[in-house]
Amino acid sequence: MSDPKWDVTPKPLQVERPRPASFSSFGSFSVPGTRAGAVVSIGLVVIAWLAIPIAHPFLLGTGGLGVLIGVILWWKHNL
Repeated sequence: MSDPKWDVTPKPLQVERPRPASFSSFGSFSVPGTRAGAVVSIGLVVIAWLAIPIAHPFLLGTGGLGVLIGVILWWKHNL
């Protein structure tokens, strides 16, 4: 009889399928449209401004575009 400890019969390799990547696995989060969300957004912009100097033109451009679109929408809403 063969000893089960020395059994060398080939067995199929069990490989776990990779899970689809979700946004939460990368640490992203949503910011609500409230005053607390505004504080978080401003804090993230300040951190990005201080930590990534090459992002200054991008941050200025997106801020300027946001102000421009916001003023246009505010102006159209108040007419």
